[in-house]
Amino acid sequence: MTFAISPKHSVRDFPAGLTLDDKIEVFIARVEGWLLGPALEMISNGTKDRSFALLSMVTSYFEMIGRYADGYVGRNKAGHYFKFGLKLVFRDMALPDGEELLNALCDRVRNGLYHVGMTKPRVLVVQAADLPGSIGYNPSQDLIALVPDVLVDDIRIHFSSFARELRDKANGSLRAKFEARFDNDNL
Repeated sequence: MTFAISPKHSVRDFPAGLTLDDKIEVFIARVEGWLLGPALEMISNGTKDRSFALLSMVTSYFEMIGRYADGYVGRNKAGHYFKFGLKLVFRDMALPDGEELLNALCDRVRNGLYHVGMTKPRVLVVQAADLPGSIGYNPSQDLIALVPDVLVDDIRIHFSSFARELRDKANGSLRAKFEARFDNDNL
């Protein structure tokens, strides 16, 4: 029996262990094959009622990418790294007035999906034609609007850039942080 460590790799592919570049390729294959690939397939196939399934699939990306980008090896700080990951993907949320939205997304979307199985109240799932991006927020009504199909694409674009940065040997600090987290998760 072969143990898959990504959709493209098994433990047998690395009898001498994983180099840093191997770890990066395994990580990229996991995110592209096990997270983004199925989400993109649901969109391209026009899977009916896919919105909450997509949100459940890709919401984990933010916390994960935040931890890998920062090299965090602890087990706590889930909300912090979820918000940190959101700020990596959506730079405008890093602005001071974005903190209210970050907190609302963490509580109502992340915590709702992880702990309740759906978003908490005051979260609307809408179609692309209804919103100019993937996330909208009306602070006066305290409403969040999400376009899951567009959110998947935003994450895909971010991950493509992150993967390119990881592969670049000149990014020593990012690669070291990534490796610390990868080793924590996998060894």
